[in-house]
Amino acid sequence: MKTTLIWIALLGAALLWIADLRRRLKAAHLRGDMYYDISARLDRRLADLTQS
Repeated sequence: MKTTLIWIALLGAALLWIADLRRRLKAAHLRGDMYYDISARLDRRLADLTQS
C-alpha cells in the first residue's frame, strides 16, 4: 500500500514536470527564441566568413 502511494506520487510529479516543460517550450516557440538563436549563429558565421 505504501509503495503504491509512492509510485502514484512519482507519476503525478512526472506528469506535472512534463506539462511544465511543454508549457515552457510552447512559450519559447511563440516568442521565437529558437529562431533568434539560429539567426544569431548564422550571422556570426557569416561575419567570420566575410572578415577572412
